[in-house]
Amino acid sequence: MSDELKPIGKDATGYELLTNAVKALLNQFPGLNGQEILFEELDESAGIAFSADAGALVMAERRSITDHITQECQFPFLVVYRTTTTREFQKLNVAAFLETLGKWICKEPVDIDGETHRLLSYPEISDGRKITRISRNNSYGTVPNENKSQDWILPVSVQYTYEFDM
Repeated sequence: MSDELKPIGKDATGYELLTNAVKALLNQFPGLNGQEILFEELDESAGIAFSADAGALVMAERRSITDHITQECQFPFLVVYRTTTTREFQKLNVAAFLETLGKWICKEPVDIDGETHRLLSYPEISDGRKITRISRNNSYGTVPNENKSQDWILPVSVQYTYEFDM
């Protein structure tokens, strides 16, 4: 039997807030070299985007006797890097880019062009929500598309709290 925590609800308002915060955060990555990470928008053959995986999920909830509610929430998303390259060294560069982005967004130090960078704080989110942690899995390539482009995926999850009074 799985010990994995299952969502108990959705944070519908949080979805928009987290989407905007994640987009802003991803576009602060110092290794973008003038590129922009868009939300669910990719050209047929190239680009970088992110896509919400399951929305903003409520994983746990506590209610005090004064009706103060604290929710533990999660916002899973995927960073998608699309490229038309067929050369192995270029595919390794795409994988390395995603791994570096993943480390940086998780507040690990990264080396970009001989300089060390580290994300020091997560963006502020309004309405009682606060990012507490970001985690990631390893990146991977998908099967090439009909037009010979290939998507490389980096799964990421934002853990955040949402506190409010009823």
